[in-house]
Amino acid sequence: MEFLLEQLANFKFYLIGAYPRGAAGGLFLNISIAVLCLTISFFIGAIFGFGRLSCRKFVSYPCIIYIETIRATPALLLVFWFFFFIPSVLGKNVSLFWSAVIALSIYSTAYQAEIVRAGILAIPKGQMEAALSSGMSRFQALTLVIIPQAFRIMIPSFVSFFISLFKETSVTYVIGIVELLQIGIIVTQRQPNRMFAAYICMAIGFFVVCYSMSHLARVLEKRLGIHDLSSYRPTVCRADLLLKPCEAKNLPTQNPT
Repeated sequence: MEFLLEQLANFKFYLIGAYPRGAAGGLFLNISIAVLCLTISFFIGAIFGFGRLSCRKFVSYPCIIYIETIRATPALLLVFWFFFFIPSVLGKNVSLFWSAVIALSIYSTAYQAEIVRAGILAIPKGQMEAALSSGMSRFQALTLVIIPQAFRIMIPSFVSFFISLFKETSVTYVIGIVELLQIGIIVTQRQPNRMFAAYICMAIGFFVVCYSMSHLARVLEKRLGIHDLSSYRPTVCRADLLLKPCEAKNLPTQNPT
């Protein structure tokens, strides 16, 4: 207990590392990497999400291959791969921080693409039909009617994914980034008898951020009414949301009952 109180008294080291006497690190670095990756991958993920819904196979197939390949690859492997791959391709070294940001951005792009795709497919097909009947083009209907409603549904999922991405930032310690996990390892190497206290402090740091974001996701669900899914039944036809309608022969037949 004495060791734990001692570590908690020096919790600033776990929060920001050696800053201002040295480089920033600790929990601040985990949060910074997660926020940057989420922001960068949001726009790229939206493109891949829309691309996967395309009727054009030369657009949808590459998006599907990318999404499924990245989702089947551990984040740790991507961090290792880009850490060694980028210098060999560019011919110059990239900082550890940006190497980790690039790797985790590529990782999170695949998951955010699926969030975008699921959000669009959650909108009832009647919304698209009503927009088209009012004289809108398919592109106008998507940008003015479908996407705003879909984005409202996506917000809690983005917050939940941020929690998962924040926890994945801990794998960056393997390439030498002094984030929260690496801080704990440094403490245990210098003071082995403080091992349990150091790991408890790390757990507290991760728990506070993850629980806060989980609470935020629940609040958003209540305020946005996402928990009431009665108006978002999974009866939407995928072809009704595409920029280019599929051929009539490829459309599913409607059950008159």
